[in-house]
Amino acid sequence: MAHTDTSTRPQWPGYRWPHLCDLTRALQAEPEWPQMDRWLAARFRERKAYGGKDRRFYSDRLFQLCRLAAVPVMLQQGYSQPASSNNGQAVWTADTLWLAFKATPAVELWGWLVLLDGLDEQAPNELTDVAQRRAWLDRQRDEPGLQAAIQGWLPGWQPWLDQRTAASHWSDSQAGHWLAMQMTRPPIWLRALPGKGEQAARSLYAAGLTVLDQAGDVLALAPDSPITKTKAWDAGWVEIQDRASQRIVEAVVAEPGHRVWDVCAGGGGKAVALASRVGPAGEVLATDIRAHALQETERRAARQGFTNLHTQALDATRPDAVANLKAGAFDRVVIDAPCSGAGTWRRNPDSRWRLTEASLSALQPIQDQLLAQASASVKAGGYLVYATCSWLVVENEDRVSQFLSENPEFTLLSQSMVGAPEDDADTMFVAVMQRD
Repeated sequence: MAHTDTSTRPQWPGYRWPHLCDLTRALQAEPEWPQMDRWLAARFRERKAYGGKDRRFYSDRLFQLCRLAAVPVMLQQGYSQPASSNNGQAVWTADTLWLAFKATPAVELWGWLVLLDGLDEQAPNELTDVAQRRAWLDRQRDEPGLQAAIQGWLPGWQPWLDQRTAASHWSDSQAGHWLAMQMTRPPIWLRALPGKGEQAARSLYAAGLTVLDQAGDVLALAPDSPITKTKAWDAGWVEIQDRASQRIVEAVVAEPGHRVWDVCAGGGGKAVALASRVGPAGEVLATDIRAHALQETERRAARQGFTNLHTQALDATRPDAVANLKAGAFDRVVIDAPCSGAGTWRRNPDSRWRLTEASLSALQPIQDQLLAQASASVKAGGYLVYATCSWLVVENEDRVSQFLSENPEFTLLSQSMVGAPEDDADTMFVAVMQRD
């Protein structure tokens, strides 16, 4: 679902309050914070009376709520329970915040966000103490927990960021820049077919789209650009792929004639990019546990005319599922492992509220199993590439270290974060290991 960040918040039309609060109550009824793009699409299918402007307004506001969810919860608890609330100290976790969010009346959530915007006169009529709330809010402005929440951040996450800062040797400035980036949307990044970058850029300009950046076959468009309605898209000159994801493809160093296995291919962005690099003499096998995701991979390959990409639905954590893949058969094996998605907070702000110790603990065995199973298919001298869309050390460097300690036949060539803060993009990790 498209949504827009704006430096100046739009007005809050009073006639939309009942609908916005109704949608918010539906969100609060969910067992956990859902994936908002899909959730909103389903809600809008149920509410066919909403026009295009209505859908855009509600989408924008609910994504704003995703980024700032901790703020109204902390404010409401501090305002209504001043004696017992510590207003945003380290006791807040994604779990406790979700429970408090579900228990906070929708009109209270939105009332605080309107006051935060400085639009007190547009607060819902149900709030009869706006002046008192304003006075109380102004006294809280410098409270550290609130300031962190305004950045979409919980103090309990700081140890994870400290680990990342140390592992990546980020300066305080780099870490601060990365943190600020988490509250803004990155551009739409495009990967053009080899040699088609300039032609694609001219076509996009002619279509009236804003090309923010272009370097060779890598292009960036303003968020919400209607790329799929352009000649460049119809002709198959470009594919949507975040810059961080493109850098992972570059790290694979796939060459013409190589056989590549993309273990967790998903929608196929990397698989299709790799197919363009190995050429007609090479082959890409794209697998995923989700057969429906591979349908998108096949569609993308067909749109760009690649016949060297094949798909197969399988669970690569199971030895019997990969038994038919010949040991040592691939020059490159790429594992974009299931992870917390913490590196995609800029595009999917709701995912930050699903980040818990329990969810991380559940993912690590899967990540380790994928490395253990798929590594057998790397030929001597070939590369095993492990990637995630997460900035958490426990999902990245720790998993690589664990694998290398148990598989001395592999040597670490490189590992690093890619994307933000260097690029205006998502944050991803990639490690390249070579089999002796």
